[in-house]
Parts: sequence; structure tokens; C-alpha cells
Amino acid sequence: MTHAKPVVLILGATGRTGSHLVNLLELESDRLEIRVAIRKPEQAEQFLKRGIKTVFLDLDDLSTYEDALQGVHRLFMVTGYTVDMLNQGKNLTDAAKDAGVEYIVHVGTFHQPGRPQAKLIRHYIWHQLIETYIEASGISWTHLCPNAFMQNFFGAVQDGKLRMFFGQERVGLVDCFDLARVAAAALREPAKHSGQRYFLSVEALTMPEAAQILSEELGKAIAYEPLPASDLRKLPIGQTMESAYFECIVRQMELLQAGQLPDFADTYDNIPQISGQSPISFREFVRKNLAEFK
Repeated sequence: MTHAKPVVLILGATGRTGSHLVNLLELESDRLEIRVAIRKPEQAEQFLKRGIKTVFLDLDDLSTYEDALQGVHRLFMVTGYTVDMLNQGKNLTDAAKDAGVEYIVHVGTFHQPGRPQAKLIRHYIWHQLIETYIEASGISWTHLCPNAFMQNFFGAVQDGKLRMFFGQERVGLVDCFDLARVAAAALREPAKHSGQRYFLSVEALTMPEAAQILSEELGKAIAYEPLPASDLRKLPIGQTMESAYFECIVRQMELLQAGQLPDFADTYDNIPQISGQSPISFREFVRKNLAEFK
């Protein structure tokens, strides 16, 4: 029996982007059936209360793939922040093909062809390999390639200082909500977006410019204090993130601060055409999230 509505499986549904995507596609219940992949049983209740089906999927456990993908037509694919993303991406694509998944929306990184980050940043190269494997699978695809997230500023403003690792360079930014809106548009209409690679970078700012916007919106002086890339290793995340992936990030900040990643500043005016809505500027982002900065 043919399923009445396409089934969309969302990975990372409790994360910043995935949670927005669930909220957006929940409004499409007359057109789509959404399911969310969970790894911890306690995550299920919040979705079941909303009438959203959950499936158990552990990307490190191949035995969970088949059941999780059963009956799925469209897949929102994110992988973990470890070098294991390579085998996760490969194995999940294989399992999706075996299960009859018709379309994958994959979230990668801001690796524009021919630009420095596509050649110099190891975890960006890992994502390119996953993209190539998805494309070779025969499954229809759309790749989403966001630049630096505005959410990275949460927790970076303290004691009148904006402390970041971006040096004096100009950095392109995008709100996770805009990434979710683009993903939702693709998952609603695969035929319209299949075969597209969307680079998402709304607005490029230097950190002094970002600090000025924060000062104006928070109503108090915020000064930018650049941090050396080596200080990343002093953060708690350096103790919890898998070392190979974490060192990729440290190297990225080293190259950025040395002025070797000018593509970090590249921007695109494509979100209105993709999602039908204007993208969120950094000022709008700060205004919407004042509680996170106070």
C-alpha cells in the first residue's frame, strides 16, 4: 500500500537547527509526515506529546539503521562532530538507498569550490567526500553549506567584552533558523531543489562591527577582545569534543587569523529565492535573542 504522505526523517531534531526544522515542518502535517531520530529514550516524550513519531537511531550502531529508515522517503541528514562522520555518512547513505529513501538534504560546511577552505580545512574536506558519496548513490540530493552561525555569539559576551576567535577578519554569518527554513523548503519540494548546493552566508561583519551592533541593541558598551586560536584548547569543549575534529577547528581559526581564509567573508543573497522569506540580519538576531546576551 502506498503511503498517503511522504515521510520525512529528521536527524539532529533536538539541536539548534533541527528543532527549528521540526517546528516548521510540523505546520505541514497535511502534506508531510515527520519523524525524528533520537538516540536517548528520554528525548522521545517531548515529541510524542506533539504527536510526532520517533525512531531510535545511533549513528555509531549499524544495527539501528534499517528500522529507523523503514518507510522513509526524505531524509534530513546531519552527522556527528567527529572523524566518524565519514563512516556515518557513507553507511547512512547506503542504508538509505537500501530502504528506498528518495531524497537527502545534507548539512555540510561552507566549502565553496576552488576557495581556500575547500582545500585547507580537513573537516570541510570530509564533508565534500560525504557529498560526493551521496551524489554517487543515485539518491536525489540537496547540500546545505552554511557559513559561521550567529548562535556562536551566545556565551561570548561577558563583562562588557565580546570574546571571539575570528581575529580582525570579516566573517560571514547565518542564523540557524534560516538554515532550517532552507531545509524545510527543500524537504517540502524536492523536485524544485534537487541537485542544488546552497551556500548560506547572509552578512559579513568584522568583530568590532558585531560588537558595535551588540552595544546598540543591549544598551551598553561592548568591546571586542580577540582571542588567539590556541586559547580554544583551554575551553571545556576542547576536553569533550573528539580530538581530530577539534584540531580541525583550531587550525581553521589559525588560518583565519593569519588572513589565509578570505572566503570566510563571502556572502550570498539566495535565501529569499529559496525560502520565500528575507534572511535574518545580525542586528535582528541580537534583538530576537536579547535574553541570551543578558
